[in-house]
Amino acid sequence: MIILESIIKKIQTAAKDKSYRNLFIISVLFIVTNALKTSLYNIFLIPDADKNIFAYKFWITLLCCTILYLLILNFKSRYVFLFFFVIQCIYYYANISYYLYFHSYLHFLQWISLFKEALISASHLANPKSVQLLVVFIDVPLALYIFLKAFKKETQQSMFPALKNLVMILAALILMVVEINNYSSEKSIIHYMDNRYTGETEIVQRYGTLANSIINIVKNNSEQKLIRQFAYGDKIESGSANKNTKTGKPNYVIIQVESMDANIVKQQYNGSYVMPYLSSLRQNSVYYPYTLSYHKGGGTSDTEFSIINSVEPLDSFPAIKLTSYSYPNSAISKLSKAGYSTMALHGNVGTFYNRDIALSKMGFEKFYDINSMKYIDEGWGAPDDKVFSFAMEKISASKKPFLSYIITMTSHGPFGSARNYYNNAGYDQIKDEIVKNYFNSMNYVDDSIKNFVSKIQAEIPNTYIFIYGDHTPNIQSEEYHQASFIDEDKYFEFVPLFIITPDNKKRIENSAVASFLDISPTILKSSNISYSLYSNGTNLLGSRDKLKDIPLKGGFFNRQMLYNSISKYTYSDKEPLWRKYLPSFITSNLIERHKK
Repeated sequence: MIILESIIKKIQTAAKDKSYRNLFIISVLFIVTNALKTSLYNIFLIPDADKNIFAYKFWITLLCCTILYLLILNFKSRYVFLFFFVIQCIYYYANISYYLYFHSYLHFLQWISLFKEALISASHLANPKSVQLLVVFIDVPLALYIFLKAFKKETQQSMFPALKNLVMILAALILMVVEINNYSSEKSIIHYMDNRYTGETEIVQRYGTLANSIINIVKNNSEQKLIRQFAYGDKIESGSANKNTKTGKPNYVIIQVESMDANIVKQQYNGSYVMPYLSSLRQNSVYYPYTLSYHKGGGTSDTEFSIINSVEPLDSFPAIKLTSYSYPNSAISKLSKAGYSTMALHGNVGTFYNRDIALSKMGFEKFYDINSMKYIDEGWGAPDDKVFSFAMEKISASKKPFLSYIITMTSHGPFGSARNYYNNAGYDQIKDEIVKNYFNSMNYVDDSIKNFVSKIQAEIPNTYIFIYGDHTPNIQSEEYHQASFIDEDKYFEFVPLFIITPDNKKRIENSAVASFLDISPTILKSSNISYSLYSNGTNLLGSRDKLKDIPLKGGFFNRQMLYNSISKYTYSDKEPLWRKYLPSFITSNLIERHKK
């Protein structure tokens, strides 16, 4: 009681000092605002968040922020405070930005592994932009006031360490009681940590992304643990090569188009197709309008990883950067051993995603990046038409059956590179700058592909040509909406797939989606070589009665169901744009008015 009375007297005396009174009020406001920022940050990363989840997050976060910042103030150094606050802002910004693009959580090990790629992307302004990112800065003015005023010597003398310690103890006790209740209700971190998929959402909901990253480090602290997560699927094999074929071993050209969304090949503007050539291919190839893309812990590199190895990539780490992984399921290695000449080309630098190392380990005899092709950067990477021209020279010189894997670059977000050497004035009236540049880029890419494919068909007719997008462009607006949807904690995004065959097969798939896992089985089945492959994919040129369900994040999804979901999912079904920026419990009344 004596101690408490002494504290009260000191507070009453200090309260008479206007500067101290202002600092106390600002400090309380800062802690509350920082807790609000942290709560909103977490809410943005939780699917289907409601007011009960937000209330829980806010009060728990307020207790945590109180303990944390009182501890930081005890250091009596403004620079410790500043360092922590800046790191917190960067962490929140990076996590929101990543989630907006990938709809999954960013982990520490993944962040470290992709740091170089993130810096390069940021330098090209390729990171997603959203109103949600502004929440990171809501407490900056209050933090600046504390930085300037709270660490003066005369102020530190009246900070009442006994009171701060008492508040921290009470907050810690409340958190302890809450966690005991969570454990007894089987809703604690211990109960969620073994569930690699839905458990992550529950951990973020109750404990935040920091706890989720720590759990990820504990569970995946070695490459071998990550490698064991690969699910290869059923064994597919062909016992012997087909020696009776008249045409011999066919050739393969694979064109992986940056940011080519499933909807862009059907998109028209002012009565003309944005991609007229690929639009015409819908009737002149085996066309799968919707192919499920794997765009996960390795970003774009997950595309070639999943296609070449026919296995779902990792969620929490870029699979292509596993240094001890030997790619035992690579279709390229099987083709190389069977006498195929194999090469890969990309208009970016080869060190991006360690492609210069990984693609060689996957079995490619040659890998050409922008430097080895002796091109210069003309925006972000070499122009696609130049890469295609280089590829054509190498293909023409090949004396063996070949597989050429070409990864385009010009249409990478934010889609401004093509403006340096190509401009279709027909899109100048589009108000949305991102959409305008996207249409211009894809129009350029379409023309480049047309010229390249025409040469291949004229000079090397015994060639299968696969053309597909790597992932969606992260565009949802009134002028263009991509082919994607969210179902609970799973994000589905779709790209188009065209297969041009030597015998000119023509078919439009109008009832089921394809998968990246299908491409290797399709290539190997048509190659006339003996092989053995483990895959959850299937031969897309074979019977459609044997299409397997598609794996994604611990679940298996029916292809017909996915086709129906994405083909009927139009912009008019989506929530209005303002709905994306606020939690559902805040906007529920607005939604009802919008519907009326």
